[in-house]
Amino acid sequence: MVSSVCFVKGVYYEFIAFPCGHKYSMPLGLLYMEKPRFKVYKGTGLWGLLRGGVGGLVLLAPRDPLDFYLSLIHSLELEVSWGSDGCPVVDEFKGAWFTCAPRLLASGGDYDEYECSSFTHTGGSPPPYSRAMGCFVELLILLSKARAKVVDAGSLSYARWLRWCVGRASPGDERIVGVSDTVLRELEKVLGEG
Repeated sequence: MVSSVCFVKGVYYEFIAFPCGHKYSMPLGLLYMEKPRFKVYKGTGLWGLLRGGVGGLVLLAPRDPLDFYLSLIHSLELEVSWGSDGCPVVDEFKGAWFTCAPRLLASGGDYDEYECSSFTHTGGSPPPYSRAMGCFVELLILLSKARAKVVDAGSLSYARWLRWCVGRASPGDERIVGVSDTVLRELEKVLGEG
């Protein structure tokens, strides 16, 4: 069973968000506080769905870091089972699952900020953290921000370093390195250097 003692207040945790009622997913960083908070950037699909009124989010802390990429290319939605309530069905093999009732805190600029008025563990257990996952997820966050046009070509040197970090931190897993190369090429294209 996962409880709040598993989280460190003031630290970002990476999830995949599934808005109930929509077969959609997106990586989402959640700042753990008394009531966890997150930002959703304008131009992302989740921004539009939350603006349209989503009753709840199901959050997955995946065991396999490649699930973050599958979410970003919108094929993860095809790999989960969906319940009659429009939410994904908990599959403990995929990782730890949580629910979040999003409440808008602030709107303006490039993003909206929300808090989870309730945040509940619904099944599964969290995977151990890895440096490879951290660098890989950060690279995907950068791609999400580039697609939302909130970062510029100056971010490419950081993206290249993150790609190096992924390779250094996962010498035994070429899958993540290969996908990181794909993400870096897309970033270069989106930011005009590819």
